[in-house]
Amino acid sequence: MARRRRYWLSFLVGGPLLGLTAFGGGVVVTDRLEQNNRFCISCHLHQQKYREYHPVQGERLTLAAAHNLEGERHVKCIDCHIGATLVDKVAIKALAARDTVAFFLGAYKEPDHLRYELGNRTCLKCHPTGGKNPEDKGAFHNPPYHDNMPLLCYRCHAVHPQAPAETGYLRREAVRPLCDACHAQLEQ
Repeated sequence: MARRRRYWLSFLVGGPLLGLTAFGGGVVVTDRLEQNNRFCISCHLHQQKYREYHPVQGERLTLAAAHNLEGERHVKCIDCHIGATLVDKVAIKALAARDTVAFFLGAYKEPDHLRYELGNRTCLKCHPTGGKNPEDKGAFHNPPYHDNMPLLCYRCHAVHPQAPAETGYLRREAVRPLCDACHAQLEQ
């Protein structure tokens, strides 16, 4: 009876401990691998998206490409996609672990949207003013009525789809309905 109890006790303690060790080891390994964008695109973005992530003949086709300018700045995929908090990082790493298991079981499907909301906090870690610009009186984010809008930065500022750099990577078909919805409420 004592032997059986020790077996179950070692199983109940050892199983979770082994799982935590494996997860921790996976975090260490992937933290290193994710410093190279090619590691990320090997599963996610594929070659077309990778090309869009780099300036094409000096032209910034996407907001992601604008964040990846050789000589100026080099923001890696993971710099944005890991989030801004420890909770974000743990959640993202857990999703990645699940995806890895699904991949090895032959059941992986490329996600077509973010499965964990990164929120504005991710953008604000590098853009702390949230788009406010005291030197440009006409800047969209300056007026108080645009404060606390219930929108995510990337709902307006397209990150991966192509959009014009001169508009701040805004795509009219995405932004216009958002503007119209709020302004219709204001006019009532």
